[in-house]
Amino acid sequence: MKANFLTAALGIFLISAPIISTAQKKNVTDAAMLMRKYNPMAIMDPATKKNVEEAKKFIDLAAVNPETAEDFKMHLYKGQIYYALVELTSVDAMKGLPVDKDLIKKNSEIATASFKKVIEDPKKTFKKDAEDFINFRSEMAFNMGIKAYNDKNFEQATQMFVGAYEVQKFLSNEYKEAYTNTTLSLNNYVDSLLKIKNYDKANEMSEAVLESMPTNIDIIITLININLQKGDAVVAEKYLNKGLELDPKNKQLYYVLGTSYIDLKQYEKAEASLNKAIEIDPNYSEAQYQLGAHLFNWANELKYEAGQLDYKDPKGPILEEKSKEVLNRALIVLEKYIEKNPNEKSVLDILYKTHYKLGNTEKAAEYKKRMEAIK
Repeated sequence: MKANFLTAALGIFLISAPIISTAQKKNVTDAAMLMRKYNPMAIMDPATKKNVEEAKKFIDLAAVNPETAEDFKMHLYKGQIYYALVELTSVDAMKGLPVDKDLIKKNSEIATASFKKVIEDPKKTFKKDAEDFINFRSEMAFNMGIKAYNDKNFEQATQMFVGAYEVQKFLSNEYKEAYTNTTLSLNNYVDSLLKIKNYDKANEMSEAVLESMPTNIDIIITLININLQKGDAVVAEKYLNKGLELDPKNKQLYYVLGTSYIDLKQYEKAEASLNKAIEIDPNYSEAQYQLGAHLFNWANELKYEAGQLDYKDPKGPILEEKSKEVLNRALIVLEKYIEKNPNEKSVLDILYKTHYKLGNTEKAAEYKKRMEAIK
């Protein structure tokens, strides 16, 4: 009896199996049919959201059933549906509704994992479908970025390029051209905001882009500059440290920090930062030039300040002495610079004037002669 019961049970299973499989495959088909109606250009239409939510119900059923859990077609549509759920959150954002960032992250991860399955399929059955789905959106955002950039709408250009970059992440791709254009657009946008001292908006946009591109040193440098101009040295230092964690030998970080400190008239900090850049690269000519010019100008300010004091003021001689010390430090840097750049007329002029101020008449005459020989 046991044998007959087992045979009968198997018979029932064999008869039922195709029905179960068909039902589950129908879930994939139903999800696919709904997604064919999905049009990102009609994203504001409530019916669009309803179709995606219905498609999600079908695909979630197919995803947990052994018959279709590893089906590549199921993963194609699962990737599309969960991507669409992320895409639809922009509607809520535009309406000013609260957005669940944790849910966006979760849906993004699910979509990326399913697209990964499709891309890694040895037969590549639906690879092109996944690429077409993502590339259409990425290229659309990129082209909108190009138009906005040409129209000098750098805010929108930044948003579109970073959007194009983000979309390609769903296929685990790094869109290098979008990456570069994002940085370029952001810098133009930030420059326009700094001119009107809108530091908060500049900071907000830069931080948002950095969240998308956390290892982008150029954006970190932008954030250092924004916060220094804002007068927030603590936050600037935070970003400096972040940059140095990524690239401990990045001389440009210290160079930008140094030049920003010059603008803020924090001369000691400027000197220290530029010296650090030169320490990393002793042949860093831009930093040598900047440091030498900075020290020369600083020394002149000290000299002028001393001259404005009453002759009985004891502070005068102290400032005079400090001016000489700073000039001597300028000489050390600029003479190293001129060895590599012997025809730099502006530097020869500074060297001539520096030696003259310090009473080194022979050296002053030598540099003056070299300077005048250059036409």
